[in-house]
Amino acid sequence: MRRPRTTQSGSLPLTLGVEEELFLLEKGRLEPTLQSLDYMRRLLWSNPRRYSRHTASNFSRGKDARICLMSSVEIATGVHASLEELLEDLRQCRQDMLRASRGALAVPVGSLFTLESPSNTAGLHIHIGVPVEERDRVYNNIAAFLPVLAVASACSPFAGGRYFGLSYRMAQAYAQGPLREDREHRFQDLIISKRLGTIEVRLLDPIPEMDRMREILQALIALVQYPQRLPFDREEYNAMRPSWTQQGLTPWVRALHERLQAVYPFPIELLEHTLSSRLREVACEESFLCAYREANRLWRHASETSSVTRRYSGIRTLIGVAGFYAPRLPYMAYKGFREWHGEPPR
Repeated sequence: MRRPRTTQSGSLPLTLGVEEELFLLEKGRLEPTLQSLDYMRRLLWSNPRRYSRHTASNFSRGKDARICLMSSVEIATGVHASLEELLEDLRQCRQDMLRASRGALAVPVGSLFTLESPSNTAGLHIHIGVPVEERDRVYNNIAAFLPVLAVASACSPFAGGRYFGLSYRMAQAYAQGPLREDREHRFQDLIISKRLGTIEVRLLDPIPEMDRMREILQALIALVQYPQRLPFDREEYNAMRPSWTQQGLTPWVRALHERLQAVYPFPIELLEHTLSSRLREVACEESFLCAYREANRLWRHASETSSVTRRYSGIRTLIGVAGFYAPRLPYMAYKGFREWHGEPPR
């Protein structure tokens, strides 16, 4: 992705981008099928120039694949120099996905409530571009308060049909996890991306509510712009991680939140009233499907969910596989190399 020439307002030039993952469910199903690829085919061909690079699909790995092979799908914004431009782009991505996936239920949750499947997850990745000489300080400042933002994003309260806690996805640490000394290692909560050279926040669950998204992004921008290097202890972060990923607003996270106020006035209500707790309430009072519909409603910014009318079709699955993957194979190979090795040899 090319960087825009303008910059985010503030003392430090920065750029922003978002990768959003979610599940697409067919009528009467609580897990996705390979028919998700047909919806992604529609999205790709609605705007090939954009979505050949700004879409992806995920699959379960190992023994998880025998339970449910299809996982989440991904849409991504472009690179932006202002928060408002980023949010407007994200809204457009969601509208395009809505049109392409008509007939499916869009479910932006971190992990599927009926499965205990560590590799079958969806997340929200935020890319922050800053000058190379500032990356170490910015990485440190974000890491210092990342648990506060993570608790505010949580929406994965169940695993295997049983209540787990704040976020099963965050706790099980499949495509993210404790922070390492090597900040470029791909699968941890916060990385320096080899492919893009950005600081990438990988920990967050999907965030369907745009107001919640705005607050989290504004807090990140404030941490980027804060001129000093804030105190951060990687060993303490990793030691406390198992407790707050399950319990949420622990005394340790509350203390972090209080210290964050000196940098950005982050609302405590976003930690006290998480989407995770809201979805748990709906699921317990009604059903998992009703909880998915609530997440879908928030993502769509509508008072009602759309009707889910399409059923699984083997033919549509084959069309989806061919129509989505064939045009994207060269870019997928290039992207995979860059994510693990950085710039290719010349």
